[in-house]
Amino acid sequence: MNIRSLFKRNKEQRSSFTDSLLFNGVGSYKQSKSMLLSTVYRCVDVISDSVAQLPIEPYFIDKEGFKVKFENHPSYYILNKEPNQYMSRFSFMKALVVSMLLKGAGYAYIDRDEKGDVKGLYFIDPNSVTITYTDNTLMDLKYSISGFGNVEPCNMIHLLNFTYDGINGVSTIQHANQTLSLSSDSEAQAQGFFKGGCNLAGILKVSSTLTEKQRTALKSSWQTAFNANSGTPNGLAVLEGNMDFQPITVNPSDAQLLETRQFNVIDICRFFGVSPVKAFDLSKASYSTVEATQLSFLTDTLSPLLEKIELEFERKIYRPSEKRSIDVRFDTSVLLRTDKKSQAEYYKSLFNIGVLSINDIRKQLDLPKVENGTHFIQCNVMTLDNAINNKPTDNKINNDEGNEE
Repeated sequence: MNIRSLFKRNKEQRSSFTDSLLFNGVGSYKQSKSMLLSTVYRCVDVISDSVAQLPIEPYFIDKEGFKVKFENHPSYYILNKEPNQYMSRFSFMKALVVSMLLKGAGYAYIDRDEKGDVKGLYFIDPNSVTITYTDNTLMDLKYSISGFGNVEPCNMIHLLNFTYDGINGVSTIQHANQTLSLSSDSEAQAQGFFKGGCNLAGILKVSSTLTEKQRTALKSSWQTAFNANSGTPNGLAVLEGNMDFQPITVNPSDAQLLETRQFNVIDICRFFGVSPVKAFDLSKASYSTVEATQLSFLTDTLSPLLEKIELEFERKIYRPSEKRSIDVRFDTSVLLRTDKKSQAEYYKSLFNIGVLSINDIRKQLDLPKVENGTHFIQCNVMTLDNAINNKPTDNKINNDEGNEE
């Protein structure tokens, strides 16, 4: 199989998939236009960027359950730096997440060497993938990539956005079609209102009888005076003595156009599981709200997505003999960076109880290693019994005896 064929575009298949995502089943509003809505763009962008910026590392689990970074494994560089020669880690992960949200599934082909170790991960457009299986069993499940051939499940990363059967993914766009359609219609209404010079439609009332030619000429004259395309949306109308203008269009205030557009932001955010604050709706935000939103975004929005990716990588990338001893984890500390004072208190607390060494802290701060930067613990504590009896600890007694000798 030729790896380069994975990057060949299949315009016909891509357009047919996109055309099937019509809001309300009719009209010209499609999935490709959903990203033109600012809230959809922001939600997709903030979720995909947040996942893509997190380091993802494999850990080796020893017999006692302790974990050590598995830097010698071939997958370490692929997951952290360069999945393939065409993409960086950031671009690869972002493409996978965007594909999940907008198309329901994210695919990546696993290229292996003769030993079975991974040597490359290649993002696949979902429009080029067809899943085949029988209804009674999934033992014969296969992925067919257009222009490439059939791929076994063990060699295909398959991330599902939302699923009813565990095989086929449903995009957020498909579930939110009514909300997105309403949002698009309200945007179009606002555009038409402002494009028309914020003018109102209405009826010209004439007390006398007009001929067909006079009615046509009067209508044409009025439209010309108030036509945005002619550059005179706020033209001056001249009414005769027997004419009167009666507006019939509901004004934006009565139609609650502004309220509708603001509600659309909140409703779209519900589908993506993103706080409106992350979509820059700060109408009800404060400093404490923004701070709490970041933690909520990690626990409610990103954590399930990260778990989904971690489990899929663990069970697909590694050989069967390695799966039980390897754990893939995202480093979420990047999203939890706080101010310098809070960060200093955090490192101080872990250093005092021996969890982190001096060099561990310097490593996380991107500082060079120092000699003898080992672990330390405070020793000015004693057992409760010794404290009650006012006795020194055994270590203190041994030290005193040693000094006497």
